[in-house]
This record gives sequence, structure tokens and C-alpha cells, in this order.
Amino acid sequence: MAPKPPKFDGLFTVYGQRTFLTSSIELWYRKCIRDNPFTLDCLVIKTSWYKKQNGVEHKFLQFDILSPDRVHTSIVIAERGGGGVHNQNRDSSGHTHIQTINLPADSPVDATQPTDTIAPLDTTAGAVTLPDAIMPSFSSQDVMGDSIRGAHDLVSYATLDSSASAGLERKCKKAAQICMLTFPEGVGPSANKLATLLYVTSKHEPTYTITSTQCYWFVDTVFEALKSLFLGAQQDIANHRGGMWNRVRIRMKESVDEVCGKYRAARTALAEEAEQKHRAEQQQEEERQWEREQRQVAEEVAKREREKCQAAEEQCQAAEEQAQEMEEERERELEASRVGATAQQV
Repeated sequence: MAPKPPKFDGLFTVYGQRTFLTSSIELWYRKCIRDNPFTLDCLVIKTSWYKKQNGVEHKFLQFDILSPDRVHTSIVIAERGGGGVHNQNRDSSGHTHIQTINLPADSPVDATQPTDTIAPLDTTAGAVTLPDAIMPSFSSQDVMGDSIRGAHDLVSYATLDSSASAGLERKCKKAAQICMLTFPEGVGPSANKLATLLYVTSKHEPTYTITSTQCYWFVDTVFEALKSLFLGAQQDIANHRGGMWNRVRIRMKESVDEVCGKYRAARTALAEEAEQKHRAEQQQEEERQWEREQRQVAEEVAKREREKCQAAEEQCQAAEEQAQEMEEERERELEASRVGATAQQV
């Protein structure tokens, strides 16, 4: 029987679970990955860039991540979709008012069409339903105008080749693979480092705009940042068409250098935090060791005192016994004298 997948949330699902799990990148990072030391030993071996072949050709990334024992593989999909529209209106005094509009599913600027499968809510990590992240039409005046949309940056995960991963694998098979990064041994990031990169990328541009920070921006930024941060990654197709929509080049904001800088700063902060935690734990252990030693010294002192008391009691008892023996000896001598005197008188 094959060994069971690791039992920690965020990457692997247990055998028998029928659907994958989905969460926002922020909650996934903060609650499942950031402080989990096991994710430092889960290595990313492959990153695939996918583009849907219909509609607005939504783009997403798929990661293959090995378990610490190198027996199991996690499939993780990261993607960006758009949320509700925030309309900016100015009143007569020149003040700007922002109104959030929750659009219906059939709206031309809706970015939350359902996926091929329905992911269960990962309530422990604040999960949300996975959108298919369909980009709005380029002709939409609402999007091309003053509207601002909050980005929905999500991850979905499951143990590969299990019932739970079937929906994610089907999503990839229905899309076109644009290009792929492979990481030779000792080159690729850990799941912990990947999660940091996804998190800082999401936080770098938290709004979705069709002309600069759409799903293509998210995928390209993460993909190029991986190449920049982890030298030695091997890309199979150099000149791909991932940045095209209907044969038209998609505009996006250049953010790779800034995201790499934020990633390095985040990893430095995490390392310092880990070092502080280690020092605090070491100090606590030293204090506990000192307390144990003090208790041991106190116990030894108490033991010696008990031994002294016991020795003194034994000496007292021996002296009493000796005195009693001497007293008994005198009594025997006296008795013998009395017996001798009586015999002489007779």
C-alpha cells in the first residue's frame, strides 16, 4: 500500500477526499504556509503557464510540488480574477465617492464565472469559491473607463493523481500550455518561498485593471520573477504567445523588479523573525535548563541534609544502644556480685 500524503493543509489533500481546496492567496499564505516548517522541505519542480483556448483566454499558473519524502506531488494552481466594480464619482464640490457594485454573473464585466468543478470551501483558511477569472471584454467602457476592480488572487490545491486533483488536472488539460519552467535539483524554490512570491505579487497590485494588472500581469510577473530569483531554472519555449489575446499584444504593467525586491525583503524579514524566534526559544530553553539545574542542586542539597539527619539519627541510635548495652552489662555485673555475696554468707 502506498504511503499516505503528508497531513498538513495548504498543499496536500488526504486520500478519499473528492474535490480540491481553494483559498485566497493571502489566507493560504498566512494560515497554511508561512509558519509551517514542513513547507520548507516541499520543493517546486515544475511551473506551467496555461492559457484557456476560448473566451478572453484566461491565464493561470500550475505548480508541481514534491512532498518532503519525495513520494507525493501536490498540484497547485494560482490565478488572478477581478471582483466587483468600484465606480468613482465626483460631486459638485470635487470630492470623489467610490461605490462598489456587485455584478451579476452574466454581466459583460463580470470576472467570476464558475469553474468546471465546484471547489469546497476551505473554511479553516478562509477559503472562497474559485472563479474561472474570465477577463472582461476589451470593448467594455465600464472597465476601460474609471472603474476599479479588486483582484481575486486565488490558489487551489490537491494531492496529484487523486480524486481531489481531478478537477484541477481537467482544468489544465482543457487549456493550452504556453511554456514551462523546470527546476533542477537544488535550484527551485520551496513551497514556502513560492507562497511568499505569490503573496507579495498579489499585495503589490491588489486591484484588477484590464489595461495593466490583469491575469496576464499576475502570471507573467510570477513567472519572470521565478526565473530572476532562482537562477538555473530551465524554460522550454523562449518566445511564447502568452501575452496575446486574439492575436493582439496585451498591455500590462512592468513589475518584476519591484516584486523581486519585495520578495527579497519579505524573505529577509522572515529570516530575521525566525532567528528572533530561535533566539527566544533558545533563551527559554536556557532558562528552563537553569531552572532544572537549580532544582537539581536544591534536590542534592536537600538529599545531603536528609543524609546528614539520617546519619545523626543513626549515630544517636547507636549511642543509645551502646549506652543500653553498657547499662545492661553493669546490671549483670551487679547481679553477679549479689549472687556471689549471698553464696559466701551461706
